[in-house]
Amino acid sequence: MEDTEWEYEVFHASNLQQLTESIQENSIDVAIIDAHFPDGNSLSVLPEIKKLKPEIKILIFTGIDEATHSLKFINAGADGFLSKLNEEEEIIKAIVQILNEGEYISPLTQRLLMNSINNRNLINPLAGLTARELQVAKCMRTATEIWKLRIRLTLNKIR
Repeated sequence: MEDTEWEYEVFHASNLQQLTESIQENSIDVAIIDAHFPDGNSLSVLPEIKKLKPEIKILIFTGIDEATHSLKFINAGADGFLSKLNEEEEIIKAIVQILNEGEYISPLTQRLLMNSINNRNLINPLAGLTARELQVAKCMRTATEIWKLRIRLTLNKIR
């Protein structure tokens, strides 16, 4: 980025709290955010960021698998998703596109979006379940949580 003629200021955030504070306190056109921080996943703060500053453009720039995760981040409010494994030219293209057009959708994510239109289960696997299947799944989750709690309580009693 140093080789470009762009005027820009970089704000660094080491955790999700610093990220949201930086976005609140500074005038930011494009936020380039990693998917993971030491204190959690940026997926959880994207809706909050968009609520605070709806005009901000968010590019997720990460090392996690695009095919598995890009749609989740876009559905949560990201305007683009880019793998850190891309060449420098593609990274610059993504930033230029998000600045000029407000979004960057890679060819892979475009295909995933088209597939998700035809198969909603790609985004939310629970969408294909019946009401009864969802009810059973919730009961199983609750039973698992109770079982784990019993094990922890038993282990604490033994110690």
